[in-house]
Amino acid sequence: MHVEHSANGCVESGSYVGLHRLDETVESLVPAVSTLLQHMASPDTVVTDFDEAGYRFSVPLRFPDAIGHGQVVARLFRYRDGVRLDVEIMHNRVFARSNGSASDRRCYMNDFVASITVPADSEGLPTDFERSVLRGVRAARDAVQRHNRVATAPWNQIAVTARE
Repeated sequence: MHVEHSANGCVESGSYVGLHRLDETVESLVPAVSTLLQHMASPDTVVTDFDEAGYRFSVPLRFPDAIGHGQVVARLFRYRDGVRLDVEIMHNRVFARSNGSASDRRCYMNDFVASITVPADSEGLPTDFERSVLRGVRAARDAVQRHNRVATAPWNQIAVTARE
């Protein structure tokens, strides 16, 4: 079996979809991904980079308690015989020790990852995926504050700090 290798995946000749068609699909989805991220921050804060692996989008993410820094990063690229979009929250928040210093434990409550692979010639992103991403990012952003509102006993409270 012949396998053609690309920068970010491989395409089997039996299910080969032209790389040109995949690249066109990637290009056609750029505005949809940019719009998705604009719903999380102001439109002028969306940063878009392109290299041989595909597109990388990012917007800053502010946490309600103003502790640490975060961003939502989306990567759009051809993947096998489709186009893949990975969305992830990247942040420097960690659980704080009882004395307030940073622990080595990442605050997983603020993590979020979503991925979708759409076929070549897709017209846009599925609406359900977009809604899921927006809900997921909001929930992850607010997770610590939501937990602390529900867990009112002092020993159940979670403290976070920024890892330097």
